[in-house]
Amino acid sequence: MKRIFAASATAKEANAIVEHLQLYFVERLNALSREFGETRTFDAVEWYRDGGCHGGGMRYRVTDDSLFNRGSVNVSQVHYDDDAEKKLGSATALSTIIHPFNPLVPSIHMHISWTEMKSTKGYWRIMADLNPAIENKSATQQFTACLKTAAPEQFEAGSAQGDRYFNIPALGRHRGVSHFYLESFNSGDAAADKTLAKRFGEKMVDCYIDIV
Repeated sequence: MKRIFAASATAKEANAIVEHLQLYFVERLNALSREFGETRTFDAVEWYRDGGCHGGGMRYRVTDDSLFNRGSVNVSQVHYDDDAEKKLGSATALSTIIHPFNPLVPSIHMHISWTEMKSTKGYWRIMADLNPAIENKSATQQFTACLKTAAPEQFEAGSAQGDRYFNIPALGRHRGVSHFYLESFNSGDAAADKTLAKRFGEKMVDCYIDIV
């Protein structure tokens, strides 16, 4: 079975960015596991959309008894270059969920994606949130400071969107303690936006590893 990638040049560039971030995160998580004496590391599982003709992805996953209760770092690219009825051209994404075994160590969720509609220009979605079972105030402050460093010009907008997106009205609180959510983002400067996506992912990975 063979996975076919999107034909769009911008989708290919986005895929290169998210695959880089995926391997960067997995390598740092595996190194952290070894520091804790854990022999099990993330293993790769490939999956296919419609037998690979419409893309698919690679998921790195782990479950252990010392550091991670469960973790997944997934890259996907779905496209419909061969289907004129589909409005979606392609969607290329990194999605991560890391849930540590120790309740004193916070979880992180991160999503960075590029979406192209066939009739309009594409856009980025950039998201990260720190979600502890038991909050550590210094970790919250550190994560928020990292968000500001990763996306200084977009921090206020991303924080405001995050406040709305992660709000849980029924519980009267937000999911997590620090969050950022930038939806439908396209500044008009493609190079700057790609730099933002890559920088944001790398800095949030480094920040989370340091917190753990």
